[in-house]
Formats: sequence, C-alpha cells, structure tokens
Amino acid sequence: MPIPILMYHSINTEKNNVSLNIDNFRKQMFFLKKNNFQTINLNQINNKNSNKKNFIITFDDGYEDVYLNALPILKELNFSAICYFVTNFIGKYNFWDENKSNYKKMKLMNLTQIKSWIHEGMQVGAHTSNHIDLSNCEYNQKKNEIIEPIFFFKKNFSIDIENFSYPFGKFDSQTTNIVKDYYKTAVTTQRSRYKFNKFNFYNIPRVPINNSTNLLKFWFKIYTPYEDIKFR
Repeated sequence: MPIPILMYHSINTEKNNVSLNIDNFRKQMFFLKKNNFQTINLNQINNKNSNKKNFIITFDDGYEDVYLNALPILKELNFSAICYFVTNFIGKYNFWDENKSNYKKMKLMNLTQIKSWIHEGMQVGAHTSNHIDLSNCEYNQKKNEIIEPIFFFKKNFSIDIENFSYPFGKFDSQTTNIVKDYYKTAVTTQRSRYKFNKFNFYNIPRVPINNSTNLLKFWFKIYTPYEDIKFR
C-alpha cells in the first residue's frame, strides 16, 4: 500500500489555513490506530519487505501548539512524528506569514519544549534558518539556510539531523543538489501518497491535512488515489 506522509502545521482551536482543530486531529489519529496503521520514519519508506499499513506524521514550522496539543495524543497512541524547525525563530513566532491577509501570529516551540519533544521519541528536521523561498536566492544564501540547522541541532541538542523540508514547498535543482549533500531526505508540498520506486528521497510528496479535512475526506486521502492524481 502507498504510504501516506501526512503534512500538518498547527494543531489548535483557531480557524485559519495552517491550523487543524485538536478534536479533528485526535479523531484522525484514533482512526489510523483503529485501522492498524503504524508510524514509521522517513528512512524506512523504501522497505519493500513490510506488509504492514504504514504512515508518517510531519509538522512544518515547529508551532508551540504541536507540543501542547498534538504530542499528548501521539504519546497516548504510541505514534511518532517529525517536526521541521526554523532555527533562527525557535521560541519566537511565524513572521513569514505576516503578509498574508488572514495572518494569525502564533508562537513557536522554544528550546526546552524541543528538548522534551526529542526526549519523548519524536524526530526533528530542518526547515531552513529563516523560512525563505530557496528558489529565489543566490547560491551562498541557499547553502547557509540549508546547512545552518545541522550545526544548530548538533550544538544545542547533540543530535545529527537527516531530514529537510522546503519552505513554502519551493525549490529548484540547485537547492536540491545542496540538500542532497547534507541530508538523507527532503519533503515537499507536492501532493501524493509515497509509492516505492516512483519518488526519489529529495522530492517526497505529502498528503496535506487542514481544517477542511473531515474524517470522510481523510479516509479518501489515506485509502484511495485521491491525493495521487493531484501530483504535479
């Protein structure tokens, strides 16, 4: 079965484009648990020998409400997840959305919360230093944005990070070539479930989940080609 790599951002009670209601998140996770899905990490997606129903949970940006609202549910169900952080804005807020008409200022996880996130068995990845459009900057800036988080997490948490998420889902061949030199995987905002031998490790599609995703739609996204046909 193709692997749904779920793309979340914020988990709270707000109504905006990046947030999912806490109750909806809980219902989705319990649905997966009831249907015998289990979480794996990104380095396991090409395991041809697995006959189990696998999925991956990803969170972009590192919102504090993921720590406060999603983590307890994940722990309850023994699920794991990865969160991609913007290292220069840890403990601050989502400045990169300020020019949007429906902007909602939201807090990002701080160092103590990230340490606890890791302690609970969750993974961390890089979402650049400043959440910029990597397809629209020169080479040296791209490289700095991509590799700085590696040094940050090594210095602050003594861990080696291996996974990357392109801000705004934007990248070009130069960006991908830099990422290949420093990471094992990179996720995009392109839509599809992951299929063995169809996608490479630096162009991994995901299944977007937001407040318009009710449980029926969630079922379609997980079990049917609903997302696969949207791949571009």
